[in-house]
Amino acid sequence: MTRKLVPFLLFLFALPALASVDYVMSVNSNAFVSPLDPGAHTFLLAAVGQVCCQANDPTEATVTITLPPGSTNISAPGQFGGWACSVDGTTVTCTTFLGANPPYPGIVVDFNVSSSPDGLGFRGSATLTTKVTDDHPDNNVASFFVSVYRILQVTTADDFGAGSLRDTLDRANAQCDTIACKMTFAGPMTIEPKSPLPAITTGLLIDGGVARDASLDIARPVEISGARAGFANGLEIRSYRGVTLRGLTINGFGANGVVLAEPKSPPSSGQGQITIDGCFIGTNSTATEARPNGMRGIAVETPFTNAAVLNSTVSGNRYSGIAVWAAQSARISGRIGVGHDNRPLGNGASGVFIDGGDALISGSIAYNHDFGVAVGPHAGHVDADGGSVFANGVLDYDWGLDGPTRTDPSGRMPPAPVLTDATYDPARDVTVVHGVLPAEGKKALGLYAVRIFEQQRTAAVTGLTPTTFLSNASVDLPFTANVSGDLRGRTVAGQSLYYQFADGFPLDSSELGAGVVVH
Repeated sequence: MTRKLVPFLLFLFALPALASVDYVMSVNSNAFVSPLDPGAHTFLLAAVGQVCCQANDPTEATVTITLPPGSTNISAPGQFGGWACSVDGTTVTCTTFLGANPPYPGIVVDFNVSSSPDGLGFRGSATLTTKVTDDHPDNNVASFFVSVYRILQVTTADDFGAGSLRDTLDRANAQCDTIACKMTFAGPMTIEPKSPLPAITTGLLIDGGVARDASLDIARPVEISGARAGFANGLEIRSYRGVTLRGLTINGFGANGVVLAEPKSPPSSGQGQITIDGCFIGTNSTATEARPNGMRGIAVETPFTNAAVLNSTVSGNRYSGIAVWAAQSARISGRIGVGHDNRPLGNGASGVFIDGGDALISGSIAYNHDFGVAVGPHAGHVDADGGSVFANGVLDYDWGLDGPTRTDPSGRMPPAPVLTDATYDPARDVTVVHGVLPAEGKKALGLYAVRIFEQQRTAAVTGLTPTTFLSNASVDLPFTANVSGDLRGRTVAGQSLYYQFADGFPLDSSELGAGVVVH
């Protein structure tokens, strides 16, 4: 079985104290690791330490670790020596002799979580006891949390009845408020709802049966078709608790393929996360032909949520592929308007329309009827990789929905670079590009950079030049970019990036400036 990432670690903390004896055990839970599948293998690392800079009295020590019920294949101490460990049911007890000063040996416990499909959420502990009196026993207990998915399976392509998608969504909404749930499918199937499906109102992973980060050239075997649903959305998500759609094909709905629409009231704390990962929206299950959703492929209306559309194909839809009306942030990658083997499937409006929240956009965005990426007046920061957008009907990348914009007096869009000439230097085998970054529209603070792209192409490319920072002066800034290779006869264009800090990520990117032909 493949070894999974440890879902929690027990770490050593060193804190100043006045006590003559103070051993310490504490925990740092890795909250970003997903719940485990039933029966999955994992391990934990426990460590004992002491307060900073002060020797303790040597002592015999015992660490008692409680594991989740149903755990199997338990072994210890794993890779570190020095402890003598025994296992009684799901309790691990380890003993050793601790010297006056660290380092002390650690404890690794390997185990498999319960294979029950009912799942669990379990808070365990590692407790240290010593022969000598510890003046601060309160820091001798470290807790950790183990989460295992409850599995809900769709067993039939029928629209109603036990094991249908409709029934399983209802069960998830009823059973998954206090435990992580994963919905799986008994095998490849095409599901054709005859009316709108229940909205998802809880935390849930819907797994269509392809691996995370699976190639976009692999078919998505579970298809949810709206051909018989009337005017309806495909899947509607109304949850703050974290929802992921993985490896699904969603097409043919009269309204939107997927709607991310939160409850009307904001969450009591934090922000939600909704992820569409490796899905085909608006195409058939191989992304070789369009099967349009009647409105947008994905509509995002989530003012309190971070939305991510990752490694997905969103093509063939009647309006925009992805429309973000409201979000805390949106991260988008994959193919928008593009199908299998780079075939043009398009979307009927723009590939991506952003009019709320911050956005980071990359991938292949092409063959869309209007804009590749369109930035509306209510969007926040938007960085769309200029190498991702090409061959769109009106403009590849547009701020303001008003056609080419060289400079933005409001300063929202960085000024687009103006290329003056580009020539090939055979002695160095380098294409030398000269240009100017206009002063108008630059922010008072921050840094700017320029990247060069080939303008006329049929596939996404990476920037031809590395990022080079330009000081933020209130004057036009000339720049020179050296591009490897002979680009004579080809057209290159520039895109500027705005950074708040040099070691951070770009916050905004400009439209591509007018291209010049390399001589």
